[in-house]
Order: sequence, then structure tokens, then C-alpha cells
Amino acid sequence: MAKIVGTSRVLAKLKMVSRQTDLEVRSAIQRNTDQILAEATKNVPIDTGDLQRSGTKDTTNPFIGKVAFGGQLAPYAPYVEFGTGEGFFTDPSFVQYASQFQKGPGRNMKPQPYLIPAFILYKKIFLRDMRKIAKNISK
Repeated sequence: MAKIVGTSRVLAKLKMVSRQTDLEVRSAIQRNTDQILAEATKNVPIDTGDLQRSGTKDTTNPFIGKVAFGGQLAPYAPYVEFGTGEGFFTDPSFVQYASQFQKGPGRNMKPQPYLIPAFILYKKIFLRDMRKIAKNISK
């Protein structure tokens, strides 16, 4: 039976690359989640300040970053983001979700988007980060 020389070295290198990639991806998710929260918080329209204070992030799963506004402190958050009538928020990626907050004729709160624009901005940056990580793997 033939023996392949150097396989343990190759396997060790693969494990190292895997660990490094894991760390880089986790770091990118954490960084982009922080940036989305900061950007959205900066852009929240302020009346009482409750909506701005309601912003939270969750990165308990290191491969998923979540940013949210609202909750008990500001349950009206999606109505501010998407509006309720004419001038309704119409970003094509979010129309189906946003439509549940449109209340029909006579309800005319204009959208004041703060979270979706931050998400769109940092989504591009996140994807660039992921491409850079993928490129580094292939070296």
C-alpha cells in the first residue's frame, strides 16, 4: 500500500485555515452588527428618545447578528420606519414585510426610515468583507 507523505501537515494547515476563517467571519458579523446599530441609532427620529433608546443587538449566535428597535419601550417603531399610508416606504426588498404596517386611507404617517438604510449600507460592506475572507482562503 502506498503512503502519501505530508498529509498530516496538510490537514494541520486546513484546520488552521478553518479556525482563522471562523474568527474572521465572527469578527465581521460582530463589527457589522455594531455598525448597523450605531448608524440606525444616529438616524432615528427623536421625539421622546424612547425609540432611540430601544435599539438593541444580539450576537449570542456568533454567526448571526440581529439589530432591533421597538419592544415595550417603543412598540410603534415599525410605523416610524415604514410609515402608515401615502408615501409608504417602498424599498423593494421590504415591501411585503412593511405592508403590514400600512393602515389605509386617512392614516398618513410618512416613513422615516432609520434601520433599513443602515442595514442596506452595511450589508454591502459585510459582503465585501466576506469576499475578502474568501479570497484569503484561496491563497
